Amino acid sequence: MAEMKLESGRRRGNVVAPRSKSHEHRLLIADFLSGDMTRLAFAEGDSDDIIATKRCLAALATDETSPLLDCGESGSTRRFLAPVASALGKRPVYKTAGRLAERPQRDYADIAPGEFVLEGNISSQFVTGLLFALPLLNGDSSIRFSSPLQSRDYVEMTRRVLIGAGIYIGVREDGFDIPGGQKYHPQPDVAVEGDWSGAAFWYGMNALGSEIMVEGLSKDSVQPDRAVVELARRISTAWTNEKISVDVSGCPDIFPVLSVVAGASSGETLFTGTRRLRIKESDRVEAMASALRRFGVSTSAEENSFTVRGLGGPLRGGSFESYSDHRIAMAIAVGATVADGPVEIDDVSCAAKSYPSFFETFTSLRLVDTP
Repeated sequence: MAEMKLESGRRRGNVVAPRSKSHEHRLLIADFLSGDMTRLAFAEGDSDDIIATKRCLAALATDETSPLLDCGESGSTRRFLAPVASALGKRPVYKTAGRLAERPQRDYADIAPGEFVLEGNISSQFVTGLLFALPLLNGDSSIRFSSPLQSRDYVEMTRRVLIGAGIYIGVREDGFDIPGGQKYHPQPDVAVEGDWSGAAFWYGMNALGSEIMVEGLSKDSVQPDRAVVELARRISTAWTNEKISVDVSGCPDIFPVLSVVAGASSGETLFTGTRRLRIKESDRVEAMASALRRFGVSTSAEENSFTVRGLGGPLRGGSFESYSDHRIAMAIAVGATVADGPVEIDDVSCAAKSYPSFFETFTSLRLVDTP
């Protein structure tokens, strides 16, 4: 664990968005299934989650029938590769860290062609894993949703990567049709997108008065976290006592930063679709309730919602717990930019899970009030 004390005050400067781990996970798997191992080489800026996927794909490339797949804390790695490993005839042994073993998982021993029925509010990671695996089988398959699919944008990202790899996925109103016996083709010229979920913290700071130019993002991306720009602006400009409702079921990763923006605003923000946030790297509803309480902000939580009553003024500085959750640690840093004193975070090393250089970049930015 690495503690860090952040000086309070708004920031100014230029930053480059990190690589999107959501996009990179998918490109890594698609290229691996095509036989192209080029992307598996470790690269500067690799997040812990991306290292986990590279490590596991390298293990799947061996002749071992039951390879050890060390997924670390990466839910994407664990959920994407479970059906893929089965489709490749593997029976892996999984190793996990943190809370990952407590989070929902699905294993597919001897996966076979057929119809797979999933609830629409299931994590899109389970859908993505099947979309990668089912084209490898020797028969046709389908995925059907018993209720509307919530994280549709992440699934669309998967479908676009699959199209680029030469894989056909038939789209239906209630799911997908996936022909079997398909072959993956390498796509070495496709670059990894910039990450809107990592950039969300800079946009949260901007909504609170910082002046940070973010480079390396595509406005044409289907990443759902691109919604942070408009949502942060809307929350931060709320009138005194104005009540705003924000559904985060399709973009849960930006909930921590948006809740901090809400805490510093003048209005009251109701976040809905928060149920799945309780089974992330931490219980993010409770973690943000604790952080906001330390900032001096009043909140309340229900089963699937979270209300933040904005202070309409500076947040309170002090000592904070990150719960070893990368997005909680980075959200607290956003609050530091409008705090009335220094903010000390007990563990910032957890940011390496998605954005290894975040705190180094944060401390390199100039204070707005500094000449």
